Amino acid sequence: MKSLAKINTKAILGLLIVPILISCDMKEKVDLIITGGTIYTVDENFSTCEAVAVKDGLIVAVGNHAEIAGKYDASNTIDLKGATMYPGFNDAHCHLYMLGIGLKRVDLRGATSFDDVLERLSKRYEEEKPLFLSGEGWDQNLWSSKEFPDNSRLNELFPDIPVVLERVDFHAVIANNKAIEMLGIKPGDPSIPEGEAVMKNGRFTGVFLEDTGSGFFRILPEDDKAFVRDVLTSAEQECFKYGLTSISSAGGELSVLEVLDSMYTEGTLKIRTDNWMTPTPENLSRFTKPYVNGRLKIGTVKLFIDGALGSRGALMLEPYSDMKNTIGLQVITDEELEKACAWAYEHGFQVATHCIGDAANRKGLEHYKKFLPKGNDLRWRIEHSQIIDPADFNTFGEYGIVPSIQSTHATSDMLWAVDRIGARIKTAYAYQQLLDQLGWLPNGTDFPVEAVNPIYTFFAAVYRKNLDFVPEEGFQMENALSKENALRSMTIWAAKASFEEDVKGSIQPGKYADFVVLDRDIMTVDEKEVPQTKVLMTFVGGEQVYSLK
Repeated sequence: MKSLAKINTKAILGLLIVPILISCDMKEKVDLIITGGTIYTVDENFSTCEAVAVKDGLIVAVGNHAEIAGKYDASNTIDLKGATMYPGFNDAHCHLYMLGIGLKRVDLRGATSFDDVLERLSKRYEEEKPLFLSGEGWDQNLWSSKEFPDNSRLNELFPDIPVVLERVDFHAVIANNKAIEMLGIKPGDPSIPEGEAVMKNGRFTGVFLEDTGSGFFRILPEDDKAFVRDVLTSAEQECFKYGLTSISSAGGELSVLEVLDSMYTEGTLKIRTDNWMTPTPENLSRFTKPYVNGRLKIGTVKLFIDGALGSRGALMLEPYSDMKNTIGLQVITDEELEKACAWAYEHGFQVATHCIGDAANRKGLEHYKKFLPKGNDLRWRIEHSQIIDPADFNTFGEYGIVPSIQSTHATSDMLWAVDRIGARIKTAYAYQQLLDQLGWLPNGTDFPVEAVNPIYTFFAAVYRKNLDFVPEEGFQMENALSKENALRSMTIWAAKASFEEDVKGSIQPGKYADFVVLDRDIMTVDEKEVPQTKVLMTFVGGEQVYSLK
């Protein structure tokens, strides 16, 4: 009996072990499981889950911890330890190459006076003794005088090297006399469009707007391919640091686009980029139809109608409230605008047009209407959609035109914009009113015009305050976005703006495993905590590309 008991015990144990082994073998093998926190899927129901399974760069399943652990076996499991995860942030309007270039320039953002600007330049010169100085980010609206500077002090400090400094909106520069001499322009030069050179007593002040200002960068040393690659790599890392896994990058020259293409072929770059090309003859000859190379997409033509509000270059229907002799600048002729739109329409490209002033927005909408039938889904975009005449709002909805916004522009401009445009401020930065047109709208930062951090985008959209929490009651709160819609504008709606909502923008099976993990839940924490939020981890295609630690 004793030996029989032993036999039966072994048999019973064997029967128990077999199902356990079979159960383990039946688990599906995946590459990654992320669990242990709150995960916002941003699906149609804006649901949350506890765990996500990833294989081959795609999301396999979402669910609670028990469901995922019971069905999947991963070679790598990450415990969020109570942190919060969202779809990877998607910047719907930015400038990747300019971000990288800016990391190598003198940063003039936040300078409280022109003396502050000069101090920063002098420090860089003393440290490096460069052959030229370039900088970006100055804003005379932060200074006590609020007037454009002149270049007399630049000439005194730097008589022998060119100095070119871009305004925060990249629509104006101040250059010293050495740079002006090297560019070869003089007062009265017929090559300078009216209004693009700020003059005093018949002389250049050193401030130049729009194309004339941009021309100064032709005199600086040309960037070789190795430099371009370094710039792009640095910019990508800055994006990952702030949870950006996808971007729409505006305004690409062929030389940069070719380097981008080669880097994606090599796998050197990992961020997903929707690149908008400048309609130069070289670009239009090279890309005659939309182009995709892995995570690189080139399918949009970027146009400009006007300049920026801060430099009074935005094109207005009526004169500026604080300068009655100007309505701003139109930087493209109607004929050029129509020709570019026609080319894009015929070749299957989207169009994204920079429109700040109410006249520019109207002009952009009217030109689009020549090509877009009502009810179309071509998703041509008005970039910034900043100041809209009340009569023009409905045109967005009627013709399926996408209003593309950058919510931090509202909080950067609000303290001085009313001086520029007076009562027209009531239909400026009208994000909820624009959202009502199509039921969705994409949001971005416009970096490096604004900070890279998309948390600031969320904060500005929801609370309509700057980072000093001003104004206390919020700026024109009737146009604030809900928290849910603000998050959608940075994820699924940004993806939709580039026709990619089926593959990214939400945490759902079959989509790219692009995630951002934050140290707090921006959907529930107190307002004062939101701007302090830090990115803990960033994932692209299931690969961790950034970690805070």
